Order: sequence, then structure tokens, then C-alpha cells
Amino acid sequence: MDKEENKKLEALMDKFMAEAPIESPSADFTKNVLRQIEAESPKEVFKYQPILSGRVLSFGFIAFVALLAYLGTQLGPSGGQGWFKNINMNAWFHMDWQWMSGYSFPKTMVYAFLFLGLLFFAQVPWLKKHLGGNSY
Repeated sequence: MDKEENKKLEALMDKFMAEAPIESPSADFTKNVLRQIEAESPKEVFKYQPILSGRVLSFGFIAFVALLAYLGTQLGPSGGQGWFKNINMNAWFHMDWQWMSGYSFPKTMVYAFLFLGLLFFAQVPWLKKHLGGNSY
């Protein structure tokens, strides 16, 4: 019985759909819809505000420099005190490059670096031309 009722309802709906005229939207339907959407949407613009203000950042920088100056005067390497006396800083600035004396780059690697450099410097004018020319 349900199948028969469904068939009757479907036939009735098909009859109504056949009798109903086919409506098409107006020519400026999209424009009207977009105009209504723009009218309903709020026009708030997000204004950037930094998390830390300039004064806080300046104070933090000054405090950091003051802390470094204080630590430098109290624990500095010139006095030979604290943990600085155990560090040999001269070795940091006089590197031994003897391990590089026998190394030579293969020609293909040199050509590859030159080619990549050429491609890098060639892409800048191409991108400038492609993206608008007068970007800066």
C-alpha cells in the first residue's frame, strides 16, 4: 500500500511540476545578491596593534644591555675569575684550516654553482617583468 501511495504522490508532484512555469533569474541576479551580502556584512577593518608596545620593547632592550654590562663587569674574562678562567678563547679565533689544504672542487661542481648563480640572477629581471615591472 505504501508503494502505491508513493506512486500516486509522485505522479501528483510530476503533474504540478509540469504545470509550473520555468522561471529564470533576472539578468542582474548575481549583482543583486552580492549587493545584499555586502550590505549585510559589517565593514570592520582589522587594525594591527603589536602585542608589546614600543616602550616595553625599548625597556626590555635597555634592561638586557644593562644585564650584559653587569655580567661583563662582574664575570668578565679579563679578571680570570669564575668559569671564564677555564675557557681558552684564543682557539676560537685562530682556526686551523690545514684539513682544507688538499681539497679541490671538481669541475662539474664549480660549473653547477656557476649555473645556479646565473639562474638566480636571471630570475630577478624575469620576475620583475612578470610581476608588474615597477614594484620598487
